[in-house]
Amino acid sequence: MLNKLIYLILFSLLINSPLQARSTETIVIVRGNGYYPPNEMMDADQQLSGVHIDIVRAVAKLLNMPIEIKSLPWNRALHLMEKGEADAITHIGKTPEREKFALFYEGNTLSTTRNGFFILKENAADFNYTGELQQLTDNTIGTINGYSYGIAFDSAEYLNRDTGTDTEEVLLSKLIRGRFPIAISKIDRIYFIANKNKVRDKIIFLKPYMPGVEQYIAFSKVLNHQKIGLKFAAALSMFKTTLQYRQILAKYGLQVNDSSEP
Repeated sequence: MLNKLIYLILFSLLINSPLQARSTETIVIVRGNGYYPPNEMMDADQQLSGVHIDIVRAVAKLLNMPIEIKSLPWNRALHLMEKGEADAITHIGKTPEREKFALFYEGNTLSTTRNGFFILKENAADFNYTGELQQLTDNTIGTINGYSYGIAFDSAEYLNRDTGTDTEEVLLSKLIRGRFPIAISKIDRIYFIANKNKVRDKIIFLKPYMPGVEQYIAFSKVLNHQKIGLKFAAALSMFKTTLQYRQILAKYGLQVNDSSEP
């Protein structure tokens, strides 16, 4: 695996070199159009903001790389990447299937998120979970359509999943209404939504949580964006050593080495 030092060396070699022909045009970056605080969301003025957005824009500016960020339904964003109709995608976890069409470079990690299983607090006595996924085989687990929750969960084909949900807001609502007894999602995001909707006291997360999942900006393998992806990774690795990076995290109440975010 390329470490940070190697990315810094790459950055020094690439910063003055031309990008591939397509990158002289605007780089189209797609993302899911959900509400993903603090990483990707609409601010009070209905402008796209968040940790990922600010970081991507800052690194693109450093590289003098014109970008356009498009918000789309998640499966549509994935489809455009598969077909080579988008240059990059944000807030995406690495899976073997996605590696067929997207480039996941270590230096292009935007954050690390932690998933967990949550249930209605009133049903806590029905679950005896100690971290073994086999303990959940008798339940239908609510999930977001098209999402990856890490290799351990994604590869557990013996689990029963309800995949008919597109956002965390709806996932939480369905759990509360009894559509399924248990669901999996990002811990901080569900707590944020639950607090906003005044239902925080109705749910609990089962422990232990799932392993952290790295979230990337991944560039198109279909469009042969290896050089662009490596250049961005080198610049992003360097950017993470700067005061500006720490200021972006602080803006959203985070800090370097936060347990659930960058």
